[in-house]
Amino acid sequence: MRRLLQVVKYGRIHAAEYARSMGSTSVWLMSRIYADILYCYFRYKIWTNQYLALRLFGMTKQERATLGKKILEEGRLRDAWQRDFRRNRKFIAKYSQKKYEVGRLRDVRRRAYTSRYNAGENLLVEYDVEISRQHYLSGCISIGKNVLLAKHVMIDYSGGVIIGDNVQITKGVTIETHRHIFHSDWRQDRSLFEALPLVIEEGAVVGVNAVILPSCHRIGKHARVGAGAVVTRNVPDYAVVMGVPAEIKRYQEGRNYAGR
Repeated sequence: MRRLLQVVKYGRIHAAEYARSMGSTSVWLMSRIYADILYCYFRYKIWTNQYLALRLFGMTKQERATLGKKILEEGRLRDAWQRDFRRNRKFIAKYSQKKYEVGRLRDVRRRAYTSRYNAGENLLVEYDVEISRQHYLSGCISIGKNVLLAKHVMIDYSGGVIIGDNVQITKGVTIETHRHIFHSDWRQDRSLFEALPLVIEEGAVVGVNAVILPSCHRIGKHARVGAGAVVTRNVPDYAVVMGVPAEIKRYQEGRNYAGR
């Protein structure tokens, strides 16, 4: 109902604006445009500002039908994303509270996170763990068996995240899988985003307060990310990385970086 009232209100304003852009102040033309705005909303869920920007009144029936179906599908996906986003915010607000550290509630939280985020058995999740996606990006998350998500962890799965079995993500870790393109080039449109996937392989450990940036797409099997490291590129299997930006210091088998 709220949306319909907005279309009724702004439809009149945009119909008059459309008619003036055509060089006319005819009430008859404004009424026709207004009626067409209402039709396009009910048929294709096209907002009045979209109608105005796309100049739909001057299109042929076939052109409008093709464009309208595309907008309708995009709207359905957007609405589904928004519903999921709202449900996720309510979920985080409820289950990430510290009160779920109480023994009888801790398992309730574990089951809730396991179901919500497609996790395997024996998930250990502490309080203030936020898992979310942003900017209408359609990433998914998958979490393996025996995974630790310690307190204050933030995982952005906008670009898609796969966490393997026996992975430990320790206190305060931040994982980002999307980037704002204008951060690299200020001339770019601020509404443009790039989704970049991440795979954390089996047995990897991400240290306290480490940051995994979108430019890192893989953390290898049994790799170790040091506390406070900022990971900007892929981490090989069994590697130990530390520093800002993170660099390979050694390998689990005992080889150093120069002699690998």
